[in-house]
Amino acid sequence: MAGLTTHLIVAFVGFLLAWFMFKEWKYGVAFVLGHLGPDLMDFGITGLRIGSMNPSVIMTHPWFHPLMILGHTITNWVIFGIIIMAIFILLYKFNKIGKKTFMKLILIVAFFLIGIAMHLILDKLIIETSYWI
Repeated sequence: MAGLTTHLIVAFVGFLLAWFMFKEWKYGVAFVLGHLGPDLMDFGITGLRIGSMNPSVIMTHPWFHPLMILGHTITNWVIFGIIIMAIFILLYKFNKIGKKTFMKLILIVAFFLIGIAMHLILDKLIIETSYWI
């Protein structure tokens, strides 16, 4: 599970950076959830389904590959982010949320998407090119 260790370290550092830069722990949590989200989708859902956390068993299950494609495609996450931001814009335009809350929600979605992008870049550049990192 060397990939998990790498992702946990990056998620922790990203949490600290977001927290110290903006003095809000919520942005750090959004980054962590975004960074771990793609793997939680494929390994987490499949692992819960089959009752095992063994990566070699999870990767052979029929649910793993479709969930991996869904969770490791940046386009899917960008579409998700646009839909969520559109909902927040509508809530703001209809005066259901204030400007300060609106800006916080947009930053939370932005940190979530940055976390996902960092995860996918890290997978492409480092983890998927070496079995031991």
